Amino acid sequence: MIPRYSPSRLQTYSSCGMALYLEKVKKVPLREAVWFVQGTAVHEALEGYERSFRTLDPAAAEALYVAAWDRELAAAREKQPDESMWMVGGRKTLATDTETRFQAGIQQVHGYIDRNLPGDDLAAAELIPGEAAVETGFELDCGEFSVLGYIDFVREEKSTGRLIPEDWKTGRDVPADPYQLATYKIAVEELTGEVVEWGRFWMCRNNAPVQVDLRKYTKDMVRDWYQQLHNGVQNGVYLANPKSCFTCTVRPSCFFAA
Repeated sequence: MIPRYSPSRLQTYSSCGMALYLEKVKKVPLREAVWFVQGTAVHEALEGYERSFRTLDPAAAEALYVAAWDRELAAAREKQPDESMWMVGGRKTLATDTETRFQAGIQQVHGYIDRNLPGDDLAAAELIPGEAAVETGFELDCGEFSVLGYIDFVREEKSTGRLIPEDWKTGRDVPADPYQLATYKIAVEELTGEVVEWGRFWMCRNNAPVQVDLRKYTKDMVRDWYQQLHNGVQNGVYLANPKSCFTCTVRPSCFFAA
């Protein structure tokens, strides 16, 4: 089987190769965080809302969020029962952080629905007729390896027909690198044959989009990023870059951790 990579793996490798090595090669114990649970639960609620072509009642979307929260939190606690291996924001206790993020997630779900109403010009694309383009899977054939992943949402500007891949973010920071959305651009172009010029991050913390110009990214350019990842992995090159260690899931096992 040929190696398979994803945008998230490329992002981790480019940020800190040692983090990828410890997680994927050494398979060390990972720290958990309630913000991971929140992110998954918010995504499930937004997926349900968009899959329904925005006919899902806000209360039903919230119910999807709560069910996903309960499931994911229980699974995370079973996977990592040691509370000292849980990251929390600021000086909060784990219990306080859990309650705060649970309520924040509910607000993010309702905020998204308030800003994305039925009849809006930017709504779900139908890459498959009758189905909203939510969690759209793709696999890019790059010869000796492949790139695969899932796009949170593909919007269509109904007035122009433009397709816009979008990733939902529940955290604070807008990604500085182009890897994720540029990969999604190439994936949507291959799936549809349409030219994709723009992508978006929907930042759930303030319920607003961040537009990203994707016009300069070509398939050859994107493939080269993954080729460098592939070459590094095949040759065992995993350089440490200890700059964002506070939220690193492998920090307790890392010699270089700041």
